[in-house]
Amino acid sequence: MKMKKLLALLLSLLMLVALFSACANNESKTADQGSTSSDQGKTDDKTTTDDGKTDDGKTDDGDAPVETDMKTITWFGCDSHQWEYTMNEAKDFATWKEFMRIAEEEFNIKVDWSVADEDAYLTTLNGLIAGNTLPDSFFSQGSFALPDDTVVEMINQGKFAPMDDVLAYSNSAAELFAPGGPLDYLKAWAMSEDGNWYYIKIGNNTAKSLNLSNSTMTQRVAIQVHGAYGVNIRQDWLDKLGLAMPQTIEEFRDALVTMQTEDVNGNGAADERYTAHIGTINCYQGVAQWFGLPNGVWKENPGTGVIEFPHMMEGYKPWLTYMNGLYNDKVLYNNDGGSTWGYSTYCGGDYVSAYTMMQDYLWRTETGDPDADYEPMPIIQAVDGITPRFIAQECVAGGAGITFNANVDLEAAARFVDFTHSQQFAMVFEHGIEGVAYDWNEDGETITTYVLSDDQDEYGAARTQYLNTSGLPGVHIDNVWGIQCYEYANVDEAIANNETYTEQFTTREDWMKDNNWNDDAPSVKFLHILSEFGQENFNPTIVYSFVTLPTTEEATVISTYKTDLETYLLEMTTNAITGASSIDQIDEQLQYAYDNLGLQEFYNVMQARYNRFLVSMGFDAIEIVE
Repeated sequence: MKMKKLLALLLSLLMLVALFSACANNESKTADQGSTSSDQGKTDDKTTTDDGKTDDGKTDDGDAPVETDMKTITWFGCDSHQWEYTMNEAKDFATWKEFMRIAEEEFNIKVDWSVADEDAYLTTLNGLIAGNTLPDSFFSQGSFALPDDTVVEMINQGKFAPMDDVLAYSNSAAELFAPGGPLDYLKAWAMSEDGNWYYIKIGNNTAKSLNLSNSTMTQRVAIQVHGAYGVNIRQDWLDKLGLAMPQTIEEFRDALVTMQTEDVNGNGAADERYTAHIGTINCYQGVAQWFGLPNGVWKENPGTGVIEFPHMMEGYKPWLTYMNGLYNDKVLYNNDGGSTWGYSTYCGGDYVSAYTMMQDYLWRTETGDPDADYEPMPIIQAVDGITPRFIAQECVAGGAGITFNANVDLEAAARFVDFTHSQQFAMVFEHGIEGVAYDWNEDGETITTYVLSDDQDEYGAARTQYLNTSGLPGVHIDNVWGIQCYEYANVDEAIANNETYTEQFTTREDWMKDNNWNDDAPSVKFLHILSEFGQENFNPTIVYSFVTLPTTEEATVISTYKTDLETYLLEMTTNAITGASSIDQIDEQLQYAYDNLGLQEFYNVMQARYNRFLVSMGFDAIEIVE
């Protein structure tokens, strides 16, 4: 693996020289496990042209010219370490050859691609910028690309092509980004202060979704069918101790203490505990939602549009008091855990009595105890008068930003966007080569996918092999081209359609058989918990943030205050929970943040950035109080 990374880095440097001189999974099923759901979101991607063309090749009403001549676009991608193959290893794959055939034969665009290893991408990109030799298309955003302030500076200098100018030449993709389109959120997310947008974030969207809106809340975007989740507890330990599922915060605390005092894991150590990630930015996830708090700082409320941070909310001090009690009971540790998506998925060991994680992962949680059984807890109201919340992961997200050089041939750029956002691209990216990796069923609306051998990797779904941000941007928009694509109007409708099993192309019985399970899937159980809680009571908190790129002035405020402010607020929270400082000092400590750490200025910047998203999506901006 080290040699592979070294070779990738050397190839990146060679590509840099070339650029200077010349100028982006479905579950596997066996053949008898075909899906049975309809393709309700599919449309015909073939393009047509109108009559009445003018001499310049455009139609009388100003439409883009008809695609007749072949265009070429240069693309500079990023090889990620997470995939099995580098782009240069995969360039002879059947899937890659099919991508190039689709591009050239169906979209009249040749892709002249180059890549850099992710560790060298930013350095290479900076060199191209300094040499004024930027390729036609590249990543300006992403953890491996340019920082926000550099992106803003380049936009202000006119270095990037406005996306509206590019999509004026689009024959198919433009409608996806139009108001009300399935990708309109990506345009809104990239909205700049000047009313234009200069990059397209790579979509990362699921086919099945769930609208949580109610009579008092219109949610900005739907969530994943399996995307609502909260705190989970060791059901087998409750059963062993004869305890019922906790229904109150007091019962939860008693269960945690009993698990430890009774040494329920039998290892002789008083180590059974709730892993709550105290001391890290993840400390606000979990029990905090029972106190009506968001699951982090600077989180936009998906229903009201207001930027929230827990420290000024009514449930904050009661939550601190409760968590301090758990800490004093020694069922909560400081600096215990880390990322909820890494540590919590596998629980870290056979001592975790409770933790927060999407229930879709619970059935495969590893602790070392084969009998471990984590079950979703109910949504508990911790404080009278404060509605409890739950975490909701949206059905749409976005990755690195695809940018076009200001000097790009706009028609070529539009064809590139049309190609990478097409159904033809999506089928190869998501499913691989037809006839080998999958086949369409007789209904023409569902497919059967096959388990491939190791020597058939080149025919499999490109997104699971090599293509994410490399030879092409790995656009994953199942909400547009998914084999089953549907948004449920409410939780009960999803349950009635046998979700989340249907989402996984299976049934309850087959799911239990395939996973050696004897009960409902945990994600299904949480849907029932949501139904019992009542959709009229929903006030979810979010996973993904759609805060837009800062302006130059906003970037100055962020660079001035962000690090010190967020460090201070986390320390304030941690010290109160561990007893290092008194909860009675919170008001005084917050006032210090206002007076000395730019708390109000930073908050206003975050709201202003989100307001641009709201307005672009057709919602009202939130008034900013100075």
